[in-house]
Amino acid sequence: MYIYIQPSLSVKTITHVVLMGLMMGGIFISTNTHASELGDESKWSYQVGVDTWRLQSSADKDTDPGYISESSNLLLPNAYTKWNYSDTFPYGWVMGQKPLTRDTSVSLRARVDQTLGLRIDEAQVQTNFSPSLGARYGIVDYKTSWCRTTEPDNGWMREIETICSTTQFRDVTGGSPGAQLYTSTQWGRYLIQSQIGAYRPLLLDYAPKEYGNLIPSNDYRVLSNKKIGLNVNLINLDTPLEMRISYIKGHQTAYSPEPYLLGHNQQSSDMVYLGFNLPITRRLSGRITHLQQMQEASCRSTVAKFATACNLNLTFDKYASTLEFSYRLDSTNLFSVGISKTVFEINQDLFTQKYDLYSADLTALTIKQRAIAWRHDWGEGLFSVIQFIQSQQLNGQRDNYVGSTGSALGARLGYQF
Repeated sequence: MYIYIQPSLSVKTITHVVLMGLMMGGIFISTNTHASELGDESKWSYQVGVDTWRLQSSADKDTDPGYISESSNLLLPNAYTKWNYSDTFPYGWVMGQKPLTRDTSVSLRARVDQTLGLRIDEAQVQTNFSPSLGARYGIVDYKTSWCRTTEPDNGWMREIETICSTTQFRDVTGGSPGAQLYTSTQWGRYLIQSQIGAYRPLLLDYAPKEYGNLIPSNDYRVLSNKKIGLNVNLINLDTPLEMRISYIKGHQTAYSPEPYLLGHNQQSSDMVYLGFNLPITRRLSGRITHLQQMQEASCRSTVAKFATACNLNLTFDKYASTLEFSYRLDSTNLFSVGISKTVFEINQDLFTQKYDLYSADLTALTIKQRAIAWRHDWGEGLFSVIQFIQSQQLNGQRDNYVGSTGSALGARLGYQF
């Protein structure tokens, strides 16, 4: 069992979502007159553009991918991409909402880039039972973080927050088929928003290979994948002060059918996310976030040999903290600066077929990044972003650690309409 990145969507899923989009389009057209009578109209935002990066690194490749990955572990734009990495690559996203009745609406949010490929984070129906209670169902967003990928005024090309910029956290970001119940209440000058949800990534063939960010074996099959989540937002109605706390728990089972394994795999995951948006002055704001995810995985087999991909217990702990500041110079210029620290720790207990125990050394990885970005809006929807990232990492076991450093200088030209 080793660390790897799961593909996010299958061709069958893409077909389902395209068909869903066409159906939604038909609904939007057929309900246009009714929506106008309600005084509501559909709201759509689109963004397309091109990113180009110039990378420098002290390690051109990984010595032992999955174990000693001194290049990929820098988490620069070429790390763990869904599609083959290219220095210059287009990206785009679409976000829209359309009311069907006074209390029901449909929404869609999708994006495409080389890091995650095509990703559908939201294709849902939302129903408001009252001003303070409602439900969402379909492909719904976990809302575990504050990733700004589809925010129109995002000042980053690649966010400093680790959960938003790498597929290492694909299982706890984005969305999944499921259902959510949400509330919204006012307490003094604060708005309290809460949400509880149940998620089934295997439905609609949405994420058939999702198993955290671990691969039990080359031909593994995911048998079950279930998650529950809870989110609470606290928003000050007089200032941009905001706090978010999120929790998501997952449980997966899988089977390794290879004749030399015939392994039965189980995994559980608990993730907690805490974030603060802090207004400092009228132009300056800060953000602090912390994430920790604890994974426990196991595999059992009666045929696997010692120290193979089965007959083991594994714990995989992840910690990620960020601090960033944004300064709005004027209506057309936004400057952002941030630092982050990410730590991965892996423990393994290996067994023989008779279950004699051998505990492997702790494998640890520490990644530190610094980034600065400048966004300029040229008008008529045209904008540009220039960003510089500096990264260093150290990974290994006991006294045998491998370090590397790297940097990325990027430019984005985008258009929003």
